Amino acid sequence: MTYIHVPVLLENSLQYLITKPDGVYVDCTLGTGGHFSGIGGRLSPGAFLIGLDADPTAIEHCRASLSIPQKYILETSNFSNLKRICFRAGFPKVTGILFDLGMSSFALDNPQRGFSFNSNGPLDMRFSPEIPVSAGDFINSSSVETMTKTFWNYGEERSAKRIARAIEFARAQKPIETTAELANIVVKSAHSSFPNKTLSRIFQAIRIQVNQELEVLESALQQAIEILEPNGRLVVISYHSLEDRIVKIFMKRESTDCICPPDFPICQCQHHASAEILTRKPVEPSDAEIKSNSRARSARLRALRKKEPDEG
Repeated sequence: MTYIHVPVLLENSLQYLITKPDGVYVDCTLGTGGHFSGIGGRLSPGAFLIGLDADPTAIEHCRASLSIPQKYILETSNFSNLKRICFRAGFPKVTGILFDLGMSSFALDNPQRGFSFNSNGPLDMRFSPEIPVSAGDFINSSSVETMTKTFWNYGEERSAKRIARAIEFARAQKPIETTAELANIVVKSAHSSFPNKTLSRIFQAIRIQVNQELEVLESALQQAIEILEPNGRLVVISYHSLEDRIVKIFMKRESTDCICPPDFPICQCQHHASAEILTRKPVEPSDAEIKSNSRARSARLRALRKKEPDEG
């Protein structure tokens, strides 16, 4: 199958990310290589690129299809290993780091991966086959309380408890094995006027839970700021409020000197700003980009610059 991937906010990403044409750049979410190729197209042949993706099929696709003039390495790995991979490659400091947190069409459009309720497939939803618990495992073994918490915390779904109880009832008759079975249970139990929105929230919540996405993101952002060289750039594209909130809070903290509670009369944290926020408001796709690529609709880009050691 030929995968055609349209990178979201590509020009904006490159504008904020690239500062040195011969630098070292890391794409933490390689996918089908759209952003990776775009970065390579703006750099000199002397630059070096590192691409990460937890999905081995994405890595295989890029190894077969990428064509850029720079030296590069591709690693099958979750970006929670960002720092270790860069160190192992011989780069304790890098020039720019990009995260595009959206689901790639490569995975989303494959029914066998179980990410979408629009096509029937096994309940998997794992970014990597090495993740021990699939969506099916979670749905068929978790308590009503755990599912309710997951649907509310990660999907902000108001009918979370009702849907969790319906799943518990259905799986008592037979295990829930496919995306179509789960979607049918959700739609019937939620009684929503907008069933696709409810399905999107529930599927998102399960995916986040299975892949521990928010915990992994927090860890990777901290690693990113540590390995950026002075004046290096971090660019993050998020697609839902939970991710964007984490990115926003992280960037605000790293660009602030004191992070003590407001009622502390004297600073106790000894925290010093390590970065400067470059996007006071998140960059959003233009109407033209949304029209040509509907999956860009909810994208939000935030960027920061690592400060020089002697900057105040």
